[in-house]
Amino acid sequence: MNRLTLVCRGFVVLTLLLIFFNEFLIYYMAQSSWHQIDCKLDNCTRLLLISDPQILGTSYDRSSHSPLARYDSDRYLKKTFERAVAFTQPHIIVFLGDLLDEGNIATAQEYKQYVKRFRRIYQSKKFRKFRMISAYFQRVHVPGDNDIGGENGDYISNSNQRRFENEFMSEDLFDYDHRIRFFKINRMLLDFTNPDRDHNADRLRIGVSHAPLLIGGGPLLRAVISDLDPHIIFSGHWHESRIFIYPSTKVINFYENAVRHFDLKALKEQEHSYLEIMVPTCSYRMGKSKIGMGYAVLENYNLSYTVLWQPNRFILLFTYVFWGLFVLCGAIVYKMMTRCPFRVAKRQTHYSRVSNIPQF
Repeated sequence: MNRLTLVCRGFVVLTLLLIFFNEFLIYYMAQSSWHQIDCKLDNCTRLLLISDPQILGTSYDRSSHSPLARYDSDRYLKKTFERAVAFTQPHIIVFLGDLLDEGNIATAQEYKQYVKRFRRIYQSKKFRKFRMISAYFQRVHVPGDNDIGGENGDYISNSNQRRFENEFMSEDLFDYDHRIRFFKINRMLLDFTNPDRDHNADRLRIGVSHAPLLIGGGPLLRAVISDLDPHIIFSGHWHESRIFIYPSTKVINFYENAVRHFDLKALKEQEHSYLEIMVPTCSYRMGKSKIGMGYAVLENYNLSYTVLWQPNRFILLFTYVFWGLFVLCGAIVYKMMTRCPFRVAKRQTHYSRVSNIPQF
């Protein structure tokens, strides 16, 4: 076996190892850093919090590689979501807005295609093998500015609101197990749901919003505190992982692999404070170095929260580009070394010198 064959086989083996690492092993490595939160009580409730998946559309990017980008992004979202569901086995999945990247500008036909892709990612038949038999978990959806509009004062049409409600919110959860109540807060419309005021005090009250509330203040925040008096608020939008405590100006950047514990009842009744947790984006397309999904466990008024950090897909894609360029450069150098006229002339000169040696 000549040297060239060995080199080619080596490149093939290394390429296969790179693919195995980037497409399989890296996800196991990321999951090994996740923290399991064990339930101590029978009334334990597990929440999986998903923010800003922003399913890619077809209008903003019309380049030749955009179909490949959409395929890879969808595949990444699906793979990481399935792993998160298998790990947490949640009772409730909360989507914190910006489900689609171009929902606010999509035509009716495009919107149907985006919704179909969203369901293909987040309603997989694989979920039947988990402890909860149904493939459809109890869910909560709130719209984001990329779903219905409203960013920087953009106009929000009734048709955008209506089609989001029809496709995503028609079967949403309001009360869970007569203990937990979800309130949807829309900062773009300065509105929130509160259909059963008389029984709010009997429930643990969770506010879900796409845009953060406690950091901005204003009339909406005052109305939410007065009418809903939530124990905890979950939000997204900034693609960051942060914890806000109001009325103090305390902001905690939460990027460690750890579990935070909160006594929601003591926080409200003794410290007279409100807690908001901002969940990071779950899509690598947002350009953030830290990507993940929130995982919260509620036992009575005790909240445990962590982030299921995911591998940064952009870095993995760059390794493919680097490896491809390395192999290409190696092939070019090999061609130059074997076909360069200087090398040929040098060999011929060497042969001629050998032939000129006098024979005895």
